[in-house]
Amino acid sequence: MRAPRVTVSEGALRAFREAAHQMSEGDVLRLSIDAKFHNDLFFAPVEPKDVVVVVDGLRIAMNPRTAQRADGLHIDYVEGPSATGFKLDNPNASSRIQGVRPVEVVRMLEAGESFEFIDARPAAERAKVSIVMARALDEVYAAELEAAPRERKLVLLGHHSTDGRTAARPFEQKGFKEVWYVVGGIDAWSTMDPSVPRY
Repeated sequence: MRAPRVTVSEGALRAFREAAHQMSEGDVLRLSIDAKFHNDLFFAPVEPKDVVVVVDGLRIAMNPRTAQRADGLHIDYVEGPSATGFKLDNPNASSRIQGVRPVEVVRMLEAGESFEFIDARPAAERAKVSIVMARALDEVYAAELEAAPRERKLVLLGHHSTDGRTAARPFEQKGFKEVWYVVGGIDAWSTMDPSVPRY
């Protein structure tokens, strides 16, 4: 799984480093973001399935679900008369973009559900491997989608979750009401379908 992009302000870095001196050896900063985008920051050991991001020497560990919700996260530290503490700015919190697992996409296709299954990977990646049911997002298809009703359901496939979610954002910004990305991207799809090789 690709690590999310996380930035940390100088003030927050200082606060985390000061707090780390009081923690047990082996503890790292852990980030948790639940399905409602409620955040939690605490120090604890790294767990086996964690995704670890390093920002200016600060290690931030998180479980895979949190990693999917953390792309683009900025952590700041604010001090003022009304509040002092960490402020997390997550661009995904206000987004209606949702993730759908590969097996669920297959069920949707088999059930004949009406939606656009969009392969948003670059042409070079599509040349390596493709999924027959997904249509490549080329200039012609992009123009068709521009004219599509905003109620049309879109499901975007990237190499990993972050690629699909990134490709989905412009469609949400254009007013599409149902925008989804394939969780794990084609990399996860290949674990379900052996005919799709990993790269």
